Amino acid sequence: MPLRRLLLLRHADAVPHVLTEGGDRSRALTSRGREQAASIGRQLASRDLSDPIQILCSPATRTRQTAQGVLDALDQMPAFTIEDSLYAATPDTLYGLVHATSEAVRTLLIVGHNPTIGEFACDLLGPALQSTHFSAIYRGYPLAGLTILDILGEWLDVRPSTIQPATLLLP
Repeated sequence: MPLRRLLLLRHADAVPHVLTEGGDRSRALTSRGREQAASIGRQLASRDLSDPIQILCSPATRTRQTAQGVLDALDQMPAFTIEDSLYAATPDTLYGLVHATSEAVRTLLIVGHNPTIGEFACDLLGPALQSTHFSAIYRGYPLAGLTILDILGEWLDVRPSTIQPATLLLP
C-alpha cells in the first residue's frame, strides 16, 4: 500500500483585525508572514512529497497568501481548491474533508486557521504530543506551523490509530 501524507498548515502572521476594512476574511499577511510562508515552502520543497498533491485552502486572504508562499517554492503544481468550509471549520469538518479525498491523491495539504488546525492535529497526534518534537503544538499551534503525518491506510480510514507522526516544520 503506497504511503500517503497529510500536511496541516496554519496560516502565517497576518495584520490585526483593526487594520482591515473588509473584515477578518480580508486580513493579509504581514512581511513577517510572507517570510514565514516562504520558509515553510523551502523546507517542504526539500522533502519527498508523493504526487499527486492536493491542496485544500480556506478562502481567507491570509490562508491563500500562505498557500501561495508555499507553492512558490515547490517544483510540483498541485491541484489547488479553495474550500469554503475551512474558514469556520471544526475538527469534524477536517475529518470529513480528509475522508472524502480521492484515493489517487498521495499528499494532502490543508491550509486553515486556529483553533481548528491545532485541535485536529492534537486529536490525530494523541500521545505524540508529549514528545519534545511536537510540544510546540500542545502549547498552541504556531503561526505557519506545518505538521506532517504519514497515513498508514486509505484517506477514508484516517484517525489517530492510522497515522504515524512524521515531523513539525516551523518557519
